[in-house]
Amino acid sequence: MKDRVIAIDGPAASGKSTIANAIADRLNIPYINTGAMYRAVAWKAIASYGVTADRLSDEALQGLLGNLVLDYVANDAGKYEIRVNGEFPGDKLRSPEVTALSSPLSAVPSVRAYLLERQREFAQLGLIVMEGRDIGTVIFPHARYKFFLTASPEERARRRLCQNGEVIDGATLESVAKEIAQRDLQDSTRAVAPLKQAEDAVLIDSTGLEAIQVADKILDRVRAHYSTYRVSYGDTDQMGVVYYANYLEFFERSRTEMLRDAELPYRKLEDLGYYLPVSEVHCKYFASARYDDLLTFKSWVADLGNVRMVITTEIYCGDKLLVRGLVTLACVNTKGRPCRIPDLLSDACPIIPL
Repeated sequence: MKDRVIAIDGPAASGKSTIANAIADRLNIPYINTGAMYRAVAWKAIASYGVTADRLSDEALQGLLGNLVLDYVANDAGKYEIRVNGEFPGDKLRSPEVTALSSPLSAVPSVRAYLLERQREFAQLGLIVMEGRDIGTVIFPHARYKFFLTASPEERARRRLCQNGEVIDGATLESVAKEIAQRDLQDSTRAVAPLKQAEDAVLIDSTGLEAIQVADKILDRVRAHYSTYRVSYGDTDQMGVVYYANYLEFFERSRTEMLRDAELPYRKLEDLGYYLPVSEVHCKYFASARYDDLLTFKSWVADLGNVRMVITTEIYCGDKLLVRGLVTLACVNTKGRPCRIPDLLSDACPIIPL
């Protein structure tokens, strides 16, 4: 079963925290900053135990982890804030000393094991957005939504320079870029949970983009289901143009894949006593597809009523919109009578506003 998690991974200063926070605000869901969790351990290790990078080991941290109580708590504004042994460290987690220690600390097996358990517990909150370096590969390998956010080294260095307390006084673009490159090497070559893109993650390069543009890209992917299809001879007429009637088949193919990806294929719904016959279809054509075109199907839930589900499907060839369709499905029971859309279907295919 897929976890209801929006997993955002990426290297240092790629904009993960800013984007994850924006998405949480737009969807009104919890945002879990795993980087802050490692920083919290680093802060406590420095403040209470005098731990330094050259004294990192499971043995040196045993006392710390045995007495560490770390959680996320919703504040008065409804946002989740990290708490360490009942204290909110806030901006103390962004100091250069904490920043420098958090990366080597994240490679210590006992620290990762402790935080892995804490991080997975947050999935009980419902749909959440979580960012870090191994969310889609280690923490939630079965996350429903996975993204890998990156940017050019120069862009990332500029962003880091703009973050208060993140760099030492007198730091330059060149020195910060060098530090980021060292951090990338450290994170991507470590033996435990190295930084890497999950095979099924969507890659987003945020170089030159505003935060709202990146958030829109991710929200579009969360809201809609994408699949591809290569047009065969059987879909076309003698001129190699797709039959209009076959677009209805394409709509069916796309929503079938959407339901399957949500782990609620038609067969499973029928086994549970629910059927989704088509009651109404509207199509608007803009251009024709031809033999051997590679089409992209984009489907999302446009409306979800008491006994009906409306799915919009758009079909593209490259960036060109070919057709848009609106399909209404009626929910009926084994006796063929209309019945309420089951909660498991509305939970799996929610209406997510952009």
